Amino acid sequence: MKQQKADRRSQRTYRLVSSAFAELLGEKPYEEILVQDILDRADIGRTTFYAHYFDKEDVLSSMIAEQLKLFTHQISHAPARQRVIPSLELFEHIYDSPNQQFRALMRSRAGEPLWEALQTVLSQAIEPILSTFFAEKRSPSIPLPVVSQYLTGAFLTLLKWWVAADMPYPPEQMESIFQQLALPGVWTMLKEK
Repeated sequence: MKQQKADRRSQRTYRLVSSAFAELLGEKPYEEILVQDILDRADIGRTTFYAHYFDKEDVLSSMIAEQLKLFTHQISHAPARQRVIPSLELFEHIYDSPNQQFRALMRSRAGEPLWEALQTVLSQAIEPILSTFFAEKRSPSIPLPVVSQYLTGAFLTLLKWWVAADMPYPPEQMESIFQQLALPGVWTMLKEK
């Protein structure tokens, strides 16, 4: 993305373009979206667009970066509990978010880079938490990076399904489902001596 400007007009342009792009992702495949479609939907001129972005890939990259930043913030500010993953907070974040960009990206094939980045961020956040559970033990029966990848994959697969299905269950129920499906094996491993 080009050097992001901080003035109000530029911020307004970023919001208009992101919103327009998210709406378009909900209507048609990424490959079919043209810069002209974004311009028309955002009601901005070509010069304004190119003063802020290089192309539609740049718009996608900036949206992914912004959503990843929000997701990372949610993970880092989740209340400390006896949990390995702040799944309830993450389900709630997506459910309560008025921002449709994350959902649009999650439903689109264009969002694959977002899923990959989320996999990395979440697994990196989980591994230190797992380490604290093993602080007094010698070593776990399964390497912690493997457990971290497993939990991250299970959570993101469930999250992806939930969003694609238009969130048919409330976040609290999704949290319970995730806890029941993914964590019994982890807790068994943690109890092993």
